[in-house]
Amino acid sequence: MTLPSLYSNVSLHSYDHIRYSPIDGRPEGCGMGSPFSMGLSGLVLRNVTAYVKKFRVHGEWKDYELQEYSNIGRVTEGSMILNTMVRVAVEKMSSLNSFSWELDTKMLPTMWQGLATKSTLTALTVKFPSQRHGRPVALVPPMPNLKSLKLYDIDPLCYADDVSLLLLEAKKLEELKLIWSPRMREAREPSISLDSFFSKLIAAPYTLPIKRIAIKNLYTINSTVCSNVFDCTTMEEVAFINSVGGSGEDAMSAFLDNSWRPSKADHMPNLKIIRVDKVARQQLEYIREIKALEKLYLIGPKKPLKGQGSESGILPNSPPSTNMNSPIHDCSTQSLKDEYLETLAKYHGKSLRHLLLMPQWRLSADDIALIVSQCPNLEQLGLGVEFANLSSLRLLIPFLENLTALRLLDNPEDRSFAEKMKIFNHEDCHETIGNEILGKLEWIEIAGMLFEVGNRELHHGGPATDGNEVWTSQVWKRPLGAADHVEIFGLDSYEV
Repeated sequence: MTLPSLYSNVSLHSYDHIRYSPIDGRPEGCGMGSPFSMGLSGLVLRNVTAYVKKFRVHGEWKDYELQEYSNIGRVTEGSMILNTMVRVAVEKMSSLNSFSWELDTKMLPTMWQGLATKSTLTALTVKFPSQRHGRPVALVPPMPNLKSLKLYDIDPLCYADDVSLLLLEAKKLEELKLIWSPRMREAREPSISLDSFFSKLIAAPYTLPIKRIAIKNLYTINSTVCSNVFDCTTMEEVAFINSVGGSGEDAMSAFLDNSWRPSKADHMPNLKIIRVDKVARQQLEYIREIKALEKLYLIGPKKPLKGQGSESGILPNSPPSTNMNSPIHDCSTQSLKDEYLETLAKYHGKSLRHLLLMPQWRLSADDIALIVSQCPNLEQLGLGVEFANLSSLRLLIPFLENLTALRLLDNPEDRSFAEKMKIFNHEDCHETIGNEILGKLEWIEIAGMLFEVGNRELHHGGPATDGNEVWTSQVWKRPLGAADHVEIFGLDSYEV
């Protein structure tokens, strides 16, 4: 009776080296094959594949003599056997609805053809290789029942497959995630052609009525393809990470990024969720045209910005890094704070439920008062404050009755706020935070320190409260990451 649950979600991890047991020092799979190959063999030979609903292969795959085989126009034996075995396993999975190929070797046409026969498949994730060795390039066949498609490490110079026919025939597609290789943006190489990527959609012509789209590491000129490929009226959620221009962006990428200017054809009136790591005055034009924005996540830098050059060894005249762990922001980002707050309060105050602001935006008491008065339905909030004490709790919590998660963000440009907040040890939290928090608040972060709130109790007051009854809350300090299931924490990252 446990077989359906045991095999409903199968994940096989391949390693390009032999691993040894930390207990007895024996190599994994001693006397047989690697755990990856034995697991794949078990799926092919045993009668358990009917229970599999989600199947994922990921990790490293060592292709021997890859260059030699590439020079003579052949696929390596190991890669061909791998694709054949995975296809056989997939074809036996009668209930398969999600498949992920996240190995660092290319998925061959035979694998694509096998996936095209699965009428039950609704979610597909494919990682493309980063090596420039010659490989077969497939015109990916249609999968008409596909609802979610994620393609990552896309590099036009690494024999990427043509997915335009797949997109054209995916009439039920609701979610599309395109993660390009960061190589092009880092090298300032304009080799991405959206006209080629969406060629069959443009030729049809056909617009994708998707609801959710996420794009990362895009570096190309805006040829207005997106306006002709996506139905902006059906879009409900967008995420743009390390893509197109924004305030404080590296000037060397401006030649292409500046082509991404908003137009009336790009407006998405029904958008509910926006997640970006760059702010710009042009972005506000989009936000003003939205009918009722519900969630906005402005992702800030994850490392201190000051002293970056000297600490990392970058020469003063070197171009700034576009590494995802250290996006570039400057003083112009600060100047946009008031414009964003006023726009959000005026156009979306009643509809906003989640709001994450840039951590370098330090909000004054007046700014917080604007949020409290104009955004009464907030459930999750992350912001930076300009005063290094907990008085902001008194300004926020009593008036935001639906608030369940609050983050007081550290300033990446000035660590003084974080240093002053360190004075609150675990005992202080019981007395200080616990006595402040009422309502529905469950999680609170203070400059990188995470606390869980619960067990609210009514106490009869003593002399300090003139005999009045008071509510208190128990507070527990938790490790960072314990609240990642809460959107305001988990979505504050560069992952899509």
